[in-house]
Amino acid sequence: MAPLNAPKNTIYIASGSTASNNGIIIGDDGVILVDTGVSTAAEQLELDQIAKLTTKPITTAIVTHSDADHVNGLAVLPAGIAIIAQENCKKEMEAAATATPQGPAGQNTPKVRLPTKTIARKGSMTIHGVRFQFLHVAPAHTSGDLIIYLPDEKTVFAGDILADNMPYPLIHLEKNGSSEGWIETVTAMVALDANVFVPGHGSVHTKAEIEQRLASVKQRRAQIQSLVREGKTLDEIKQQLGETAPAAPVGGRGLRFASFTEVVYQELTKKNT
Repeated sequence: MAPLNAPKNTIYIASGSTASNNGIIIGDDGVILVDTGVSTAAEQLELDQIAKLTTKPITTAIVTHSDADHVNGLAVLPAGIAIIAQENCKKEMEAAATATPQGPAGQNTPKVRLPTKTIARKGSMTIHGVRFQFLHVAPAHTSGDLIIYLPDEKTVFAGDILADNMPYPLIHLEKNGSSEGWIETVTAMVALDANVFVPGHGSVHTKAEIEQRLASVKQRRAQIQSLVREGKTLDEIKQQLGETAPAAPVGGRGLRFASFTEVVYQELTKKNT
């Protein structure tokens, strides 16, 4: 758990067992969390660390998106806390709750804890003296991504819209994510008056670094689009772009998700049919 250099409120970044970044914001009379660990055990370790930092109660958790390594730890948080998420994120979490086996077959999967308050497009509130602004631009990593902006700290929590564990964005097609939406979302993100960007995975970034990543992704998508217009197949496009091997499962675990090239190809060819 490492402190973030914030000008007003005290902010820490914790990295869970899957290297997902969680935020701990200590306000005037309470603690606000941004995302949680992948399991109740991982989150309990984080709670034990928080207890060493402050005796203030944890009253609020804000969720950037619905992936398990960011929400499963909600199950062990204190009863009655407020859980804030984008409205599509709540729908995705509800769907996961019905699809995930409980009992012996799913004994390692914590019971889903659902958001108590949802944001559609924009929202703002002050919690324990800490000002928050929330922004959902378009489906990006998932359909329910939420940008969390602290204007007094000039800090953004981006969730997996930004992640260092892949060279290009991971877009969850099964959650209606979108490469076009990712570009729209990050364009809006860099327009914020912020200079600290906390990704879902990886190290904290500056605005210049996010602008560089945005330019790289736009260029890559344009390359794929040009090759699709030439009638190239997906395999031909991958070969031309130097993607000769399939993308490995994220973090070395679970399902292999579609690569950025595969996502863009599916989006463009679907539009052309």
